[in-house]
Amino acid sequence: MYQLLSKKGQLFAIILGVLVVAIFLGSVLSGLSSGGYAIGDDLNSIMKNNPDQTFSFFDLGLKMTIALIVIALVVAVVFGLIQLISAPKQSIKGIIGMAIIAILFFALYSSASTDTNSVISDVISKFEISDNISKLISGGIMTTLILAGVSLASMVLFEVYNLFK
Repeated sequence: MYQLLSKKGQLFAIILGVLVVAIFLGSVLSGLSSGGYAIGDDLNSIMKNNPDQTFSFFDLGLKMTIALIVIALVVAVVFGLIQLISAPKQSIKGIIGMAIIAILFFALYSSASTDTNSVISDVISKFEISDNISKLISGGIMTTLILAGVSLASMVLFEVYNLFK
């Protein structure tokens, strides 16, 4: 299975993507024509003038896209775990890196403040964001910013290192 996917996996992915796009376009075009609309019609103005109007023929494309993302995520996790279990000695650096990122995130999550200023408090009350969700968001943003900074710094440092190498 692994050799088949390593040789023909990109071809399968492209064919599947083209198939999903073709099914989606077929659904949209048939939905438009059965609803009495043309491709050039402004669907936003139609929905503003008639709020009861729904365009559910777009739902199939969204559902297929979400399904493909979930399938890709599950397959990536399964293959990652298989690779981790089959070669744990070679995966130790990846495990250590993931542990460092998890520790960084939980440290930033734990230290995140729930105090907000007036601008953010309006958004928090509007979307009913709890303190835990707010801390998750803060921890995620800070982790992302730190990892981006580390990535940028390492790119610059390794390029300088390669100049003198």
